[in-house]
Amino acid sequence: MVKWGVISTGTISKAFCDSIRYSKEGKLVAVASRSSKNLKHFSDKYGVATYDSYDALLNDSAIDAIYIGTPHSSHFDLSLKTLRCGKHLLCEKPMTMNSTEAMILLNEARRLNLFFMEAFMYRCHPLTHKMLELVKQEFSDQEVLIESSFGFTADVDEKHRLKNPELGGGSILDIGCYPLSMARLIAGSLVENSFADPLKISASGELSSNNIDLNAKAELEFGSKIKASIKSAINEEYENSLRISSGNKQIFLKEPWHCGQFQGQKAEIKILEDNQEKVIEVIDDVGLFTREIDEASSCIKAGKIESKFMSHSDSLSNSIWLDKWLNELGVVYPANSINTSSLKSSVFSKPSKDLRSIKIPELDKEISPIVFGCDNQINEIHAFAMFDYYYSKGGKVFDTAYIYNHGLSDKYLGDWINSRGLKDVVVLGKGAHTPDCFPEKIRPQIEESLSRGNIDKLDIYCLHRDNLDVPVNEFIDALNECKKDGLIDVLGASNWALERFKSANDYAHEQQKAGFKVLSNNFSLARMIEPVWPGCFSCDEAYLKYLKDNNIHLFPWSSQARGFFVNQVEFAANEHFANPTDEEEKRVWHDELNLARRDRAIELAKEKGCQPIQIALSYVVNLEISAYPLVGPRNFFELDSCIDATNIELSTEDLRYLETGN
Repeated sequence: MVKWGVISTGTISKAFCDSIRYSKEGKLVAVASRSSKNLKHFSDKYGVATYDSYDALLNDSAIDAIYIGTPHSSHFDLSLKTLRCGKHLLCEKPMTMNSTEAMILLNEARRLNLFFMEAFMYRCHPLTHKMLELVKQEFSDQEVLIESSFGFTADVDEKHRLKNPELGGGSILDIGCYPLSMARLIAGSLVENSFADPLKISASGELSSNNIDLNAKAELEFGSKIKASIKSAINEEYENSLRISSGNKQIFLKEPWHCGQFQGQKAEIKILEDNQEKVIEVIDDVGLFTREIDEASSCIKAGKIESKFMSHSDSLSNSIWLDKWLNELGVVYPANSINTSSLKSSVFSKPSKDLRSIKIPELDKEISPIVFGCDNQINEIHAFAMFDYYYSKGGKVFDTAYIYNHGLSDKYLGDWINSRGLKDVVVLGKGAHTPDCFPEKIRPQIEESLSRGNIDKLDIYCLHRDNLDVPVNEFIDALNECKKDGLIDVLGASNWALERFKSANDYAHEQQKAGFKVLSNNFSLARMIEPVWPGCFSCDEAYLKYLKDNNIHLFPWSSQARGFFVNQVEFAANEHFANPTDEEEKRVWHDELNLARRDRAIELAKEKGCQPIQIALSYVVNLEISAYPLVGPRNFFELDSCIDATNIELSTEDLRYLETGN
């Protein structure tokens, strides 16, 4: 039996404790609360040990797993502490206040090899399983509308957790997470996946005077055939139902979240068609949480870290779309601001040896084999978490640009560097992008980037584009003036053709000025057929030879060809404007040679036990040139994939096979 401890003695924890009595796999052994009155009640009723502090419970070696039933504003801190105490974890929904916190917790569970599950109890219930079976049976390959609601009237003041921003108040986080997760679950079942994420969301709702959502609605599009309409409220009574419809046929469930709890443990699924009604009863005579407890306990006993009924990737994606729903309405919590967040300080340890340190002569700081691209961060706390994680892995180089995220990338990076008091990171900045690619634009843009981030200089600076109407000497002269004034150290260029790059360096050499020591063009195992964007350049064999012969460092972008080599994505990332369309991918990368290279990458990945996209990155890292690829991870799991790729050794024969097949 898995021995469980419970944090909190509120209503939902009581329901958990009532349910565990019917469990075949788990046993309640202890409860912790800050209320002595509640502790006595639980002790008398359940006959278990009690603790007046959460730490004492977590330090009890007799406990295998923890259930957290506190309000969601406390979930992140308590969950992180639980995992680091070596306990398996079942955390009440929503697991965190935002997707960044969710990402951190899921990563920590993986790192420590501990079971972690977000407690959407309905996911483990026979009612849900029967409903999904019927949905696939009745609506396969049809146009489907999913309608789901959860709403009630809460007559409480603004200090109550339901209406207090500091406690994560509002309908979306408290109960809107149910219809959202249900819609994603059903949409996934219709396409033979465990879940599906929307392609589009539009939201409306009513906000309180303190800016929390009293009610909210979201229209979700999962593609041309599957749509959903979901809503939640804490100031309105809703039907609290689930309806899946196509044409004149419907599947209807009342209170799908409570699975018959309020109907004597008897739930009904109604199938309605042509004014005919068929009722299917689902009877479960155990507690509402019993199935969930059994599932979690069974997974723990089997050495699993996640459940198929509520996987890590599902929880992360649900959290991402909760963020999007809230953002659509303009709801902002203190937990989402770095100054009032648990992430104000890094939650990670000091730098590790995951990424090796590399010394290049042009810099007095060490660099790392991959460079972190600062253009995929959705907000400040996400940026800080990603930067912290990369740095904790030994990462040193950050790539930003004047145009990235409308200047926020510069600000996020600079604020992070200053808040952490770091002196050893390398900032690679870029500017003078089209249509502002002129020498006179260089200095003011550099000064503005430095001001945004409150930093003194850029360690490396690359012209972001070239302007063929401007003589190369004018660019070199302008850059050297900035270098002389201490604004930049190392000069570079991004998206410059070989002849222009050579001409610029020839001029610099003749005039005894600093030339380009860094190039940031595209380079990948998949050669770019057409430019991704106007003004982009890639490196051919002649360019690579020039770089090698002249000891110039390559910081290539899109070394993984923007997903061309993706064979399997374990953690679905949030939608992003930079994601390539199918049309773009075919235009830029699809030709006979590249498709053959991808096939060979897939084969070599099987041989080496990794993913093809890792082979693509490793290919660049292992070349006999000084190459440090830029990567743009949107979560820890993508970053870990990139880091692991740097440790894949490819022989000369492997490299030749990938390139030519010989």
